[in-house]
Amino acid sequence: MRKILNVYLARANTPYGEAYADLDLPASPYELLDALDKLRLDEGEAPYLQINEYYDFEGLAPLLSGDAGLYELNALTHQLAELDEQQQISFKGLIQMEVNKKQGLIPTSRLIDLAYSVDCCLVADALNDAQLGRFYAENGFVLEVEQLPDKVFELLDFEKIGREARIGEGGVFTEKGYVVQHTELNEAFFALDLTPHHPDYQILLESEDGSMLKLPQAKLPDTTLCRCLDCRIPQLMGSIEASGSIATVNEFAGRLSGMTDREMLRYKAVLAATKCGDLQSAVSLLDNLDHYMLDTKISSPESAALAELNFMVDSKDMERLQRYVNMPAYGRDLLEHDNAVITPYGHMARDDFRPILAPFEEPTLGGMEML
Repeated sequence: MRKILNVYLARANTPYGEAYADLDLPASPYELLDALDKLRLDEGEAPYLQINEYYDFEGLAPLLSGDAGLYELNALTHQLAELDEQQQISFKGLIQMEVNKKQGLIPTSRLIDLAYSVDCCLVADALNDAQLGRFYAENGFVLEVEQLPDKVFELLDFEKIGREARIGEGGVFTEKGYVVQHTELNEAFFALDLTPHHPDYQILLESEDGSMLKLPQAKLPDTTLCRCLDCRIPQLMGSIEASGSIATVNEFAGRLSGMTDREMLRYKAVLAATKCGDLQSAVSLLDNLDHYMLDTKISSPESAALAELNFMVDSKDMERLQRYVNMPAYGRDLLEHDNAVITPYGHMARDDFRPILAPFEEPTLGGMEML
């Protein structure tokens, strides 16, 4: 699915803090949930949102009102990404009709209704009144001129015919055609469930024959992996496609299905800390997941320093120390000492405090390797 725009997300009380996410919309269910994991919001807290870039539908930029929330924008862009060329012309026409009402910014809920109402419009291949008038006269929309001889037909004032039709219908011109609404618009917004939810799969694939595969599955069809459409770990989608083996991916999906959300969060942090780039390495890291520690409250060297000092001294001493201690430098020293890494999900370190990428030692018993 093509992407429509990019947004910057953060916590509303610290919009430019260390806990943030860049997200292309529309986002898949797991991409959306992953962005929320990075923000570490409190229950019921809405994220701060800023639109960074439009990849398509740039005309929306001056129209979106301040009520544009993440879930509403995701629903809108999901529908826009599904529109074909004719439907996109209809949507732009509906937008222009809305702008002509001169009622100010358009609520996101209304934009969603318009995106779901593109089939309520007709599109004519006309860019001005003269072209519209000729189109209507030639296609039986003006009954009075149907029996005219060709020479007389060409003497008609097509511009006047088109202007009167446009004003009477309330239609508009876009850069790619004339749009007129012919039925009532759909009220789709209030029927949508915008709440983020976990899908009924761990990994969603598109096979070579175009069918969708929800993994894990007990019995796999005889087909070839084409694309990864969604994954509980979005950062592995490229690695899953590169693996080329549905059987391998299905086995991996089975392991993911047994993980709790807390374990999954820690696993995603490990993958980020190690910059894991292939599925085989991801599986190896999963085997040693219990040896990694994640602290989601620490998002920077400074917050690492604050956490350490809070553990060491009382609040009064803490206030005094903060005046004289270079907190970012102290935090960087702590990270280096513990071989820790700040990931998009928080502070990550191993339980043996060895470097994140160091190989794990085989367990021994009485000086002898365990078999």
